[in-house]
Amino acid sequence: MNELNKQIDIQLKSIEQMSLTAAINVDRIGFDPMEKDSFERLRRKTNLEKMLSSFSYSTTMVQSVYLYMDNPISASSQGPVQFIDIQRAKVEGWYSDIQNNDFAWIGAHQIQTNKGAMSVNSFARKLYSNSGKYYGLLLLNVKGTEIENLMRGETEGRNRILLDARGKTVASIGDPALIEFAKGRIKKDENKKLESVPVPSTGGKEAMLVWSKPHSDWMLVEVTPWKNIVHGSVRLALILVSVGLSAIFIASIFTLFLSRQFTKPIRLLLTNMGRIPSKGAIIDLPTDYKNEFGNLFNGYRKQMERIEELLLTLKDKHKRQREAEIQALQAMINPHFLYNTLDQINWLAIESGQEKISKILSLVGKMFRIGLSNGETIISIPDEMTHVESYLQIQQIRWGDRLSFSISMDEKLKDLYIPRLTIQPFVENAIIHGFHGKKSGKITIAAMIRDQEVEFQIYDNGVGLKQNWNEKKERKTGGYGIRNVTERIEAFFGAPYGLELCNAEGGGTLVILRLPIIENKYEAEEKFHVESSHY
Repeated sequence: MNELNKQIDIQLKSIEQMSLTAAINVDRIGFDPMEKDSFERLRRKTNLEKMLSSFSYSTTMVQSVYLYMDNPISASSQGPVQFIDIQRAKVEGWYSDIQNNDFAWIGAHQIQTNKGAMSVNSFARKLYSNSGKYYGLLLLNVKGTEIENLMRGETEGRNRILLDARGKTVASIGDPALIEFAKGRIKKDENKKLESVPVPSTGGKEAMLVWSKPHSDWMLVEVTPWKNIVHGSVRLALILVSVGLSAIFIASIFTLFLSRQFTKPIRLLLTNMGRIPSKGAIIDLPTDYKNEFGNLFNGYRKQMERIEELLLTLKDKHKRQREAEIQALQAMINPHFLYNTLDQINWLAIESGQEKISKILSLVGKMFRIGLSNGETIISIPDEMTHVESYLQIQQIRWGDRLSFSISMDEKLKDLYIPRLTIQPFVENAIIHGFHGKKSGKITIAAMIRDQEVEFQIYDNGVGLKQNWNEKKERKTGGYGIRNVTERIEAFFGAPYGLELCNAEGGGTLVILRLPIIENKYEAEEKFHVESSHY
């Protein structure tokens, strides 16, 4: 109530200030209805009408401005400013409110507009000349709906009265019967905040009066029937009943939860018993039970652990059996037999004068020896580069002068090691895919030490990488070389080592391969958990 009263006070004082400003400006313009100069009289009349109209246009609250004066001038009936004979003011019902005062608020009354009758609240102010002579009365007509909206605030269905400093009613909203009752029951003791009295018009039921006057000229009074107040209590009772029912519902859920907690161990045990024994099958069994459930879980856990041990033993036995079978099959192909066979074919080629075939067989034999490497996974970098060079020489025999290559290696790399068959898949990929459809090609291989890492750069001037080249495609054969190298590097060394493929500037493909510095191959196999039988 206090806050609403303050807001009303601010708005109505703005109207009062507007009236004072208008009164000062009317005197300043000095309009004289007896002015003989018709042009000067018209000019002053026009200025006065414009000035008063500006107050109506400056805010939506002011509906119109009435100036009561002697010898009123004519004005547009459609305009917001009306000039009226001052004698008519004396017969208005509200004249007694201003008769003995220089200014006052006038309660709700009707005025005629171009849209019909309208209810307004007016602020009246007497006009005096500089010499103190009373010459007119100024009314600012404020729309009744605007005053009611101010009194209503953000609430609906309230019964309120607005009184000025003299106790006169300026405006009211709500039930007329309650409003009349409140007017008759307002006490002079403004410190009294609440009053409960019978309301005859409502069948003897009681109502409560509340009023506010927070250091302002206005008193805002609100009257509320007790039935509305009791309605809040009924609503509170309904809320309490709802809370009680909710509490019962929550208690039921909680009871159900507790009962399920008692049956949960049995259900958990039955679920695990119906599961196929496998590694990690007993993880879900709790270990914090110290009662009969704990004994059941411990017994079942030991049984499952024993079964798991038996399964692991069987899997290990099966694995060793398969490895033995594979080794037996591999033993059937003796590498020395391959070498001797290649030598035999080589001699036959020499005797037949097939020098190219002889050279290819010699290079293939060299590649076999390095590729097999007696089953070793880690080989020296020079051997790896020899393997690549042998492959390129074979391809050069096929391509002739159309294929050129260069291999450069830092001297510091001669005593270092690398996983075997790491470089050759990229060179093979460049020839098969990079030079596809081309008449010539060039491959450059460079090996160096950079930033405490071994770096290989493999460049070809082929067609470059295709779009979405790295997406995994469904294929029955081929395409495993680069993926095999990638997976091996990741398995051997992990981040930050690996490879990077990109399109080179000027065309072609550039492969950058980064590996750690390996000085001892045996330590490397132990350090990186490399087993030669895996690849």
